Amino acid sequence: MSLENGSLPLAARPRLKFIDMARSIAILMMLEGHFTGSALADRYRDDNNWLFSFWHNLHGLTSPLFFAVTGVVFIYLLSRSTDEPFFQNERVKKGFGRVRMLLFWGYFIQFDLITFARDTYYGFEDLFKGGTRGFVYHLDWFQAFHVLQSIGFGIFFLLLVFGIYKLIKKGPLYLYYLIAALVIFVIYGYLKEHIKLYGVSEGIKTAKDPSAFIPSGAPKFVQNMIYGQFSDFSFVRYSGYVLMGGMIGAIIRQFERNVRKWWFGITFILIGLFFNIVGQSLFHELDQLTDWIGLTGHGCFENNTTGFARMGQVAILLGTLMLVDANFKINAPLFLKMGQTTFPVYIVHVIILYGGIIGIGLDPSAWYHRQFDPWVAISISAFFITVFVFMVKYIEPLTETYYKVFGIFYPKRKKRLNE
Repeated sequence: MSLENGSLPLAARPRLKFIDMARSIAILMMLEGHFTGSALADRYRDDNNWLFSFWHNLHGLTSPLFFAVTGVVFIYLLSRSTDEPFFQNERVKKGFGRVRMLLFWGYFIQFDLITFARDTYYGFEDLFKGGTRGFVYHLDWFQAFHVLQSIGFGIFFLLLVFGIYKLIKKGPLYLYYLIAALVIFVIYGYLKEHIKLYGVSEGIKTAKDPSAFIPSGAPKFVQNMIYGQFSDFSFVRYSGYVLMGGMIGAIIRQFERNVRKWWFGITFILIGLFFNIVGQSLFHELDQLTDWIGLTGHGCFENNTTGFARMGQVAILLGTLMLVDANFKINAPLFLKMGQTTFPVYIVHVIILYGGIIGIGLDPSAWYHRQFDPWVAISISAFFITVFVFMVKYIEPLTETYYKVFGIFYPKRKKRLNE
């Protein structure tokens, strides 16, 4: 194994706890933000209130952090060995399996069993009475493109770029991910300009002209991936974070001999501060230049000011955690375990809060949705975070029970459990 640029042999590689710490912070921020945000009444949502403004801004960091850390972890592990042929690499095989799983669960948890059963009942009743309405299912939200699907696409792009790197075999891996991320951000700049042009004020669902959806005339299922009625997590918007995370993961792997040195973490913090302080001015000038030479349209980089600022904040957090990991002994196994079990936590929280799969959840209920004062909302959030901490603590026996109960769907896994 090459030791070029400071990479360490496998036996000498200590576990980088700051990566698990970042994952744990991301999942805890998600839980707090979703449960508090769903419970907090509208009358307390005042941007002039510094406390709400701070919370709202901090909550906006959750998705970029979640997506970026996904890229960091995936590429840090994938780039452990770059000598194997692409399709023979176990991490590549697992990566494609992960993509399939994320796409399946992403759409499956949007299924509403109660609505499906109700529409089936009324459909049969209509046919029985000689009606012509037939079966009309409410599947608009089922076609939405949300967090898991977007992460799945992000991981697919990570694999695609890694394949290109293996094919070309020139230059550092992190440079490939930087270029890919910049391409995505430029495309999103054009998309954001398109959204402004068609007068979207508060999200994609309020588009004044449905013909503005992209690709025009395509099925909603396809439109939602890019820009449609329910493109809450369009891959055009969020894949850039995953690719930037992939770049960071490749940098950490290539220079891991230096990760525990103080200047390495400080460098991340300074880069993050740079993008947050002078990012908008820098991108404005860059837009002027690329527009003048005809390389990109006006606004392509400046439209991404917020995105780069968020990535800068991710870099600041990672740099800070690097310094903590290097200078303090981290002995918090349950906290670190939270970051290693993000997938089941996400699935269960969607079922409880949003009624995923079953159709019954807290947020759709009128008695819960935005009904409480800050103290009650915070208390509800703290309660459910505690529930999920206990779930993670006992995840192994819970997982075994799950596979035993639903063993019919996992015959190989059930056989291993019984051996």
